[in-house]
Amino acid sequence: MDWNTLIEWEKDRLWYLDMPYKRYGMCHVHRMIVIRISKDSLIIHNPAELTTRLQTELSALGTIKAVVSPSVSYHQTLSEWWLAYSQAQFYATPSLINLRSDLNFDGALSAQSPDLWKGELLQTAILGSNKPRKFIFCDPQSHTLLLSDNLMAAQPHLPTGQKLLTWMHGIHQDLRYPYSDKRHITQMARIRTSVQEIMTWPFDRLLSSNGLIVPQNGKEAFYQAFWWAF
Repeated sequence: MDWNTLIEWEKDRLWYLDMPYKRYGMCHVHRMIVIRISKDSLIIHNPAELTTRLQTELSALGTIKAVVSPSVSYHQTLSEWWLAYSQAQFYATPSLINLRSDLNFDGALSAQSPDLWKGELLQTAILGSNKPRKFIFCDPQSHTLLLSDNLMAAQPHLPTGQKLLTWMHGIHQDLRYPYSDKRHITQMARIRTSVQEIMTWPFDRLLSSNGLIVPQNGKEAFYQAFWWAF
């Protein structure tokens, strides 16, 4: 994998960077996504470790206007971003805001987009579970669905440790919703409604915070991960 390198996914619009981290003693991917909205404003999705090199690369792309944490799973580097970019707006899931009471957030993520990126990005969460919500975004301009760690797949490019953990869940190369999360579903109808909403969004590609990549037929891959709900 190309660790710690900003990769351009959509010209002048969207980039991603993969960093390794240890989970259960095994190497996994922490993916940060950068979206440039109007007037060279940058949205940081799922912030990773803030290195000097990364700061330099981001400065060349534009001005960081918002830092968005779509899942409670990734928050270990938030403090350094908050200190370095205090002028930016910080948004996180309600569960993460409760967890990180040491930080001041500008708002909790919901189905309504903040004014900063209204009309630029779509957002919602998969409802119907008693687990903390993980927010999903869509960038219509690049036709890309931005997942958090909602789904799993043992894709070839992922680290061996991450693939081993995925196989232990009984999941192979196709995107799947893990059984460990299915056990927490309380309202199947709300799951279906959430998936149906996302299926109306204009995307054909997919990136996720845990390193998944679907360069084409992303809508079909996403639906197949939730076919059991229908």
